[in-house]
Amino acid sequence: MGAIEAFTKAFSIILENRKLYVLTLILALTLAPLGAYTLSGKVPLENNATAVHSGSVIFEEYGSPAEENGGALIGFFERLMVYVLVALVVASIFEYGVVKGGLMHIEGRDAGIGTLLGEGLRRFPAVFLINLIYAFIGLAILSIGLIPMVIGLMTMPGGAVLVFLGLVLLLVLGAFTLGLSLLPVPTYVEEGNFGAAFKAIGMSTGNALTTIGFGFLVMVAVLGISAVSGPITFLTQMFVGGKTGEYVSAFLQAPFTALLYEFLWVSGAAFYKELKKREELKKVDEELAELGIDL
Repeated sequence: MGAIEAFTKAFSIILENRKLYVLTLILALTLAPLGAYTLSGKVPLENNATAVHSGSVIFEEYGSPAEENGGALIGFFERLMVYVLVALVVASIFEYGVVKGGLMHIEGRDAGIGTLLGEGLRRFPAVFLINLIYAFIGLAILSIGLIPMVIGLMTMPGGAVLVFLGLVLLLVLGAFTLGLSLLPVPTYVEEGNFGAAFKAIGMSTGNALTTIGFGFLVMVAVLGISAVSGPITFLTQMFVGGKTGEYVSAFLQAPFTALLYEFLWVSGAAFYKELKKREELKKVDEELAELGIDL
């Protein structure tokens, strides 16, 4: 029940507090042109060969596509790394503000956009580092699901069962990892110190089934938002095309990207509050049990 309550609470916060969407829309519009520039164009991977005729024999002369492709790939990855770094830093500012606003809304309090952004500017280094650490933790958890898949692939066809079990395990671990990854920033925002972010591990493992269920619900919501925004790229490229189409597509997708950011961060705040309430109830039950009171 906790997963469903947190999930529905996230939607109510989104509908009731429009300023949080304004924050994520500013973020999405800021990153849109940079993302379009980074991912614009195609890296030439084809092998450019020219045919030379000599009588009835055709010889192919190859240039040096490896050098050209290598340079293009290096350039692409340099732009990609710059984009990822800038996006993570800027997103950390807005993530703190949105999470803070979501937690305050749950408590019946309110704050202006300027206040939330100001706090985000002061706190973003910690948010950036927390997200980076939990990204590595998430990869480590997901790698567990790859073990039976690798063993199964090495022992095919008899290992097909292991491959299937590995896929199921990977899906479950993916849901757990998603639920876990949404908890550390709200924990940090609520308690105000960096070390508090690591309490998210205990909160999620202590409520593993609830975390998995919440992760699955978030996955479904993310797929739903992506399904709506996905065709925009296809239609824009069809009617506009070229680099102009890529920039137009990026800006048209910004409102949906903003909604995705807001939903993920607000749902994390709602889920944190739900798990915290559970932990407080457990402590009360333990204290009453010590006093010999059984409710």
